[in-house]
Amino acid sequence: MGARRGVTAELVLPPELTARLRTVAVESAAPLDAVLLAAHLRVVAALTSDQNPVTGYVPADGDPGAPRSLGVSGVLRHSWHELVRQAAAAASRPAPVPTPAAEPYHESVLDLSTTDPSATAPSTTDPSTTHPAPHVAPPLWVRIALHADRVTVRARSRSDVMSEEQLIRIVGYHGRALELLAAHPDAPAGERSLLAEDERHFQIYGLAGEAEPFDGRLFVERFEEQVRAAPDAVAVSHGSRSWTYDRLNANANRIAHALLADGLRDEDVVAVVMERGLEWAAATIGVLKAGGCYLPVQPDLPAARISAQLDDADCRFVLGEGEGEGHSAPVGDGDDAPRRSMDVAALCAGTGSHAQEAPATNNPGHAPEAPATANPDRPLAPRRLAYIYFTSGSTGTPKGVMCEHAGLLNHLLMKVADLELGPGDVVAQTAAQSLDISLWQLIAPLLTGGSSRIVDTDVLLEVDRFVAELTASRVSVAQFVPSYFDALITALERSPRGLGVLRAVSVTGEELKPALLRRWFACHPGVRVVNAYGATEVSDDTMHEFLDSVPEHGPVTLGRMRRNVHGYVLDEQGGLVPLGATGEIVFSGVAVGRGYVNDPERTRAAFVPDPFRPGQRMYRTGDFGRWLPGGRLQFLGRRDQQVRIRGFRVETGEIENRLMALDEVKDAVVVASAPGDRHRVLVAFLVGAVRCDADTVRDALARHLPDYMIPAHCHWLDALPVGENGKVDRKVLTELAATLGHAGVPSTAPTTPTEQRLAMAWAEALNVPLQSIGLADNFFALGGTSLAATWLVVKLDRLVSLAQIVAHPVLSDLAAAVDAGQDAAPAGRAEHGLLRPLSRALPGRTVAEGRLVCFPCAGGNAVNFLALARELAPSGIEVYGVELPGHDFVPGAQDLAEVPEVARRVARELAGLTAVPLVLWGQREGAAPALALARLLEDGPSAPRRVLVGGVAPDWPAGVRASMDRTRALSDREVAATLLGEGAYVEFDGLKPERAGLLGPAYRHDVRSAGDFLLAARRRPEAHRVKAGIDLVAAEDGAAGDLGHGHGHWDWRLFSDEVTHRRLPGGGAHFPRTRAADAKDAVLTALNRTAPSSP
Repeated sequence: MGARRGVTAELVLPPELTARLRTVAVESAAPLDAVLLAAHLRVVAALTSDQNPVTGYVPADGDPGAPRSLGVSGVLRHSWHELVRQAAAAASRPAPVPTPAAEPYHESVLDLSTTDPSATAPSTTDPSTTHPAPHVAPPLWVRIALHADRVTVRARSRSDVMSEEQLIRIVGYHGRALELLAAHPDAPAGERSLLAEDERHFQIYGLAGEAEPFDGRLFVERFEEQVRAAPDAVAVSHGSRSWTYDRLNANANRIAHALLADGLRDEDVVAVVMERGLEWAAATIGVLKAGGCYLPVQPDLPAARISAQLDDADCRFVLGEGEGEGHSAPVGDGDDAPRRSMDVAALCAGTGSHAQEAPATNNPGHAPEAPATANPDRPLAPRRLAYIYFTSGSTGTPKGVMCEHAGLLNHLLMKVADLELGPGDVVAQTAAQSLDISLWQLIAPLLTGGSSRIVDTDVLLEVDRFVAELTASRVSVAQFVPSYFDALITALERSPRGLGVLRAVSVTGEELKPALLRRWFACHPGVRVVNAYGATEVSDDTMHEFLDSVPEHGPVTLGRMRRNVHGYVLDEQGGLVPLGATGEIVFSGVAVGRGYVNDPERTRAAFVPDPFRPGQRMYRTGDFGRWLPGGRLQFLGRRDQQVRIRGFRVETGEIENRLMALDEVKDAVVVASAPGDRHRVLVAFLVGAVRCDADTVRDALARHLPDYMIPAHCHWLDALPVGENGKVDRKVLTELAATLGHAGVPSTAPTTPTEQRLAMAWAEALNVPLQSIGLADNFFALGGTSLAATWLVVKLDRLVSLAQIVAHPVLSDLAAAVDAGQDAAPAGRAEHGLLRPLSRALPGRTVAEGRLVCFPCAGGNAVNFLALARELAPSGIEVYGVELPGHDFVPGAQDLAEVPEVARRVARELAGLTAVPLVLWGQREGAAPALALARLLEDGPSAPRRVLVGGVAPDWPAGVRASMDRTRALSDREVAATLLGEGAYVEFDGLKPERAGLLGPAYRHDVRSAGDFLLAARRRPEAHRVKAGIDLVAAEDGAAGDLGHGHGHWDWRLFSDEVTHRRLPGGGAHFPRTRAADAKDAVLTALNRTAPSSP
C-alpha cells in the first residue's frame, strides 16, 4: 500500500469580518480566540452529530505538537454569545498533565498558534504512524488566522481520511460559522445551516430518486390489462393448486361486487382475516377493486389483538373463512351498524350470499345488470387509501400505517423495474400477510404477466423443502430477512445444490452484513442480491442496493433513492447535516403514507411538512445514517428502542406497557440481544415485590401479543440500573442480558459426544453461554424460535429434524433420540461419508460423462468447488467435494484423519459408484490426499486420468518443514482471521470462541498432515509415485499456500513423469470459485487425456 498523501484546503474571508468578530468578543467579555474556538466547535458538532463535541486545541501561545483536549456541552442550544463564553471558560481551565499511558488522540484540532505548524505539528503523510500512538496527526487540522486585510481558514488532512473535495467543504463550514456568529450573535448557534448553497441543492435534488411521472393507471387497471392480454397464464399458485389470470380476476370481482352490494363506501376498511392462499390473493385484490382499504390480519393472533386492530381501524367488513357474526362488534364513531363478515371461499365458489348480481345500491360500479365476475366500474384516485398495516407501537398499542394507491403503485413499479420482472417470472410469496412486503410479493408480478408462488410457513421452516420448492416451482425472485437468509446459506453449505432458475434474492428487514454476502456468493455467485430498505410508513421499500459481489471496502450500503423518492439526512433541528455526517434518515415524496389511523398525536410526531419541498409530507424513520461518496446511504442504527425480531418491527415500549399491566410487575424494561447475534431475542427485566415465574409472565403476554413479541428470557431485579441522567441504562441491561443468558441453574452438564454437540449448537443458536446449558434445559424455554430451530437443523447437518426438536425439546431427550436413531442404523453406517455431491448427471443421462473429485485446502470445505461444479454440469461431469473428517467443528464429531486414511475412505466410497473417467483435484494442501488417492486407484477400474494441483507454485514442496513450524505457532483466532481473509471457508464470519477453538487445531492438522506426506515422499519417492500425470494450475495473482513459501526447487516429477504448468490470468488463491470457467477448461482438458496404462 502506498504512503498516505496530505490534502489541504484554504478559504479567504473579507477583512471586515475581523472587525465584527472582535466586536462579538468584546460583547461576550471573552478573548478573540474563544470566538474562533466557538465557530470551530459548531463545525465539529455538525460533522460528528454530537451536541457535546470535543476537539484538540492549540492556543495562540501553545505548542502545535501538543494540543490539549477541550469540549463544550449543548453547542447547538446556546446562542453564539453564550457559546463564545462557554468556549472561553473551557479554554481557561488548566490542561491536565499528559502521561505516556494516556496520550490524547484527537479527531480534530484547532490551531491558533503563531508558530509555523509545519515545524512542530505531526506529519499528515507519515505512513508509519497509526492511531493511537503519540503524535499521530489527527484526521482534521484547522488553523484560523485574522489579518488586517483578510481572515484565512486553512485545513489539512490525510488522503486516507478525506478527499480534497470534503476538505474544501469543511473550510467552507468554518467560514459560514464565522459569518453567522458575526452577523447574528444572539441567535442560537444551531438555528442556521452551515452548508453552502451548492451542497444544499445537491442534497435536496441531486440525491433524490429519478422522477418518473404517472400515466394515471393504478394497480387495478394495470392488472386488468394483463388479464385481457394473457387470461390463461398462471397468475398465482399454492401447493398443488393454481389460478389463471382470468380466474383470479373473476374471483376478485365476485368479492368486490359482494362488498359493494353490502354498502362498502370509498376507503371503508376491509379486514382480510385468513391464511395465505389462493382465496387470500383474490380477497386482497377484490378489496382494492372495490375501492376499499385492505387490512391484513393474521388469524392466529390473540383474539384481543385482532379485535383491537379492527376497532382501531374502524373496520366495517371482515373477509375470512366462514360467514356470520365473527368480529361483528359495532364500528366506532357512533356507527351502530354491525361489522359484516363474509366467507371468501364461498364467494369464490359462487355459493356465497352475494355470489350472483345483487340489487342496485347507491355505490358506483355496482349495477344489477353487471355479472358478479365483471370488472367493477369503480374509479380510483392516486390519493385514495389503499391499505393499512399495523406495526408495533412504543406507547403500548400498535400503529396502523395508512398508505395510498399512488405510493403502492410507485413501489410496485420500482420492484418491477429493479428486479426486471417480466412474463414467465415467478416471485416467491413467503412473507406473513401482516408484513407489508407480503403485498408486493403477491401482486407485483401480476403487472408484467408473471406469477406469484405462495409458500407455506411450514415449508419455509424446513429449509430443504423450501430449496426443493424454489427449484420445482421455477422461482426466479425471492425475498428473505437476513436471519432466514443465513439459515438457507447454511443449508446450501452443508449440502450444495442448485436453485433452479433463481436469479435474484432481495434481503430486507434487518441489516445485511458482508459476512453473509461472502457466504452467499461462495455458494451461488451468479445470483444477484438486492439489499432493500424502507419502512411501512413509506409504502415499503424506497432504496435498493444491487450486489453481484461482496463490497471490497466497508459495509453493505442501502444504495440510492429509487423512483419518485426524496431522501434526506437531518439533524435534531431538522436541518441537513454535512455530507458524510450522521443524522436521521427522512423520506419525502409520493411514497410517504398518510399517517397512523385514528392516531393524530403519533402522526404529527412522525409525519411532518417537508421544508425543502413545500406541500409534501416527510416521514422521520428514527434510523440513523449518513451519505457516502457516490450518493449511497449507510445505515447506522436506530434512534429509539425499535428493533427487528425475525423480520418484524417491534417497539419494546409496547411490551413494557403490557408487562406493567401485570399485578406482580412494578417496573419493566425490554431489550433485544446484541445486533450481531445470529438470532436476536427479546429479554425482559422486571421489578416487583412478588415474583412469578417466566412462564406465567409469557403466558400473560401471549393473550395480547404475537409470539415474536414475547420475551425469550425474563429476569427479576431489585431495581433497574440508571445512568447519570436518571434514565434507565439500557446499555447495561443489554450487556447483562448477554451475561445472564437464560439465568437458570444448569442441570447436569452434557457428557456424551451427542449431548456436547447438541449443547454447543444450542448455545450458538440461542445466544447463551455454553456453560449455562444443562441436560434438563428445554430448547424453546431458552428462547428457541422456529427460525432458530430451522437454523439448528441445517447447522447440525440434519443430525436432527425439526420434528425431533419439537417432539424432544429437552436436551437429554433429544440426545437420546439421536443416539437411538444412530444405534438402529445398519452396520457400517456409523462413519459419515466424505464425498459431498456438488453436481449430478444431467436429466436424461443415466451415467455421467466424467467425474471430478476435489480435495480442499487446509481449513477449506467442499463449498469452495460449487462454482466449478456448476460450470461443469452442462458437460455431463459430476463433481464431488471431499469434506474432511472432523471439519464440521463441533466436539464429539469424527476424529481428524491423516492423509492416507482420508484417501482410503474416499477410495471405498468411489468403489460403490459406476466407473467413469476420473480426474482428481487437490487445492494447495489438498494435493496430498489427492496424490495418495491416485496411487490407491491407479490399478483399478477408476484409475484417474490426471491429478490437478491447484493454487501452488512449481517449487511449493520446498520449504515444508519451515512452513509447518510457522503454522504450528498460529493461534486459533489467527487461523480464523487468515482463512476469513482468503475466503477459504465460508462460515468463519462471526465465529464463536468455542468454534474458533476447534477450527484452529483442524487447520494446523491439515497443514501438518500434508507436510508429513510430502516429507515421506522425499524419503521414499517410489512409494508415492503415481501413473497419472500432474497438471499444476495457479493464478497469476494467487498465493502459493501455507506450504508454498520455500526456497529452492523440488521437482514435482518426484510424483509423476509428466508434469505440466497452467497459469490463469487472475482469480487469487481460490480461483476454482472466482474463475470457475478457466478452472473448468483445465478439468475438461485433463478428462480428454488417455487413461494411464499399467506397466
